[in-house]
Amino acid sequence: MKHIGKKAVSLTLAGALSLGLLAGCGSTEQTGGSGIPAGSESPAASSAYQVDTLRLEGGTDYGAPNPFLHNSRGPGTAKMRLVYGSLLEKDEEGDVSWLAESWSMDGNDYTFTLFENAQFQDGQPLTTADVAFTLDYYQEHPPVTNPLGAGEGWIVDHYTVVDGQTITITVKEADADTLSSLGSFVILPKHIWENVDDPYTYTGDGYLTGSGAYSCTAYDGAAGSYEFTAFDGWCNGTQGAEKIQFVPVSDALLAFENGEIDITDLPADLMDTYLSDPTIGVVEKANDFGYKLLINYEACPDFLDLTLRQAVYAAIDRQSVVDSVFRGAGTVGSAGYVPQGSLYYNEDVVQYDYDPEAARAALEGRGLSVTLLCSDGADDLAIAELIRNGLTAAGVEMTVESHDSATRDQMVNDGSYQFALVGNGGWGNNPPTYMRTLFSDTAKFTGTSPIYMGAIGYSNPEMTALAEAQAAETDFDARVELFRELELLVSQEIPIFVIANQSTYSMYRTDYYDGWMKTYAYQQAEQNRLSYMAR
Repeated sequence: MKHIGKKAVSLTLAGALSLGLLAGCGSTEQTGGSGIPAGSESPAASSAYQVDTLRLEGGTDYGAPNPFLHNSRGPGTAKMRLVYGSLLEKDEEGDVSWLAESWSMDGNDYTFTLFENAQFQDGQPLTTADVAFTLDYYQEHPPVTNPLGAGEGWIVDHYTVVDGQTITITVKEADADTLSSLGSFVILPKHIWENVDDPYTYTGDGYLTGSGAYSCTAYDGAAGSYEFTAFDGWCNGTQGAEKIQFVPVSDALLAFENGEIDITDLPADLMDTYLSDPTIGVVEKANDFGYKLLINYEACPDFLDLTLRQAVYAAIDRQSVVDSVFRGAGTVGSAGYVPQGSLYYNEDVVQYDYDPEAARAALEGRGLSVTLLCSDGADDLAIAELIRNGLTAAGVEMTVESHDSATRDQMVNDGSYQFALVGNGGWGNNPPTYMRTLFSDTAKFTGTSPIYMGAIGYSNPEMTALAEAQAAETDFDARVELFRELELLVSQEIPIFVIANQSTYSMYRTDYYDGWMKTYAYQQAEQNRLSYMAR
């Protein structure tokens, strides 16, 4: 199976514009810097870029943006990946080219061919020798963000350098995640790191020299400020901004109104105010975060009866969660677990409407009494009360027990609950593995977070088989088909109840910026490097 790099595509408010993969030429030298001043003036647009300087909220030190020194797997990783390039990137349609122009898969063998003009930010060419060196170096020195594994979990068996542009990486066992894992590790310049014995403390020459679309031209950890400058030698597309600055601010909303930053989060309770302003544009950030309801079927065996689980959904006014708790910024959760709008979403999943009369008919007179465990956060308590009200009205005696989130999480992980309200999210970064963890009997309860907790006391051989099959399938189209079959079965059996998913929004000043940043693969816009490319 061979893939020629797809052109990354993003939707803007004005419409969809395709990203052309243009060959870069030339180079830019890495420069140092210590801080980034915040200004209130509007930066002028450049003829070469959509904007001259894109300013975002800073003020937090996520560490130096290299693979070993960034200290956060969210925004820290994102800043590092602006500087350091990987073989592939991921958009909402799947894997796309980044430094690899094409790739192919044959069993456990994954072959990548680099762009001929790929180079590092000091002007040195990037070749397969750098890729091979990085694999060896990461096995000995695992970076902060490490998709290749470590120790016994190292996924690479061996590699074969075909020539200066082509390398075949052979893994121990291929599955649905393999291509993304091999495509996402960032490549080190061999000529810099081959002489570095301790990468976790190294800040010498070239420690911020990568091969990404932007170089880091200023970093001040004490202030939490960063500056990135478009790399002239970037080989695959055109950057949207000449410079990206993360500016320290004390109040992001006020800084936005004062023109100090160009994009900020839009609070849901102020949505109407800003939507009525013609100078403000709004972009929705696709989000899989929300809430789900877990049942411990060992403690509550009555609910192994499917009709009672259907009644639970019918009893809960999930739209009220969206309207009153999320203040309208969200969607009712899908019974198939997968959020609407996802590439994997199956439109044929079973829909369960709020139907208190049907719930009462199924539950009243059964003598059911349960305790709902939740955290003591305001939203959690509000949602728990809505669930309690719905089930109480349907004839279930329900008590709400709240604890701090750490205690709640430990109780869920220990199985010390009957019903539990927990966070739902993170699946979008790795859907096949996430669904396997939740719905396969062979993979349940291997994590340490309730987000990844499957249903205790529930077993379904067909669900397990589908969960295992989709996670093992390396052909993307075949995997999507298996995934949607699993999703449909989950919606029919509903061992886990997704209550609602919360949406978030960004707003921007239309006199300067036109909204080309976009959420990809359920990563927030500012945490995905495709958002900084011209489209």
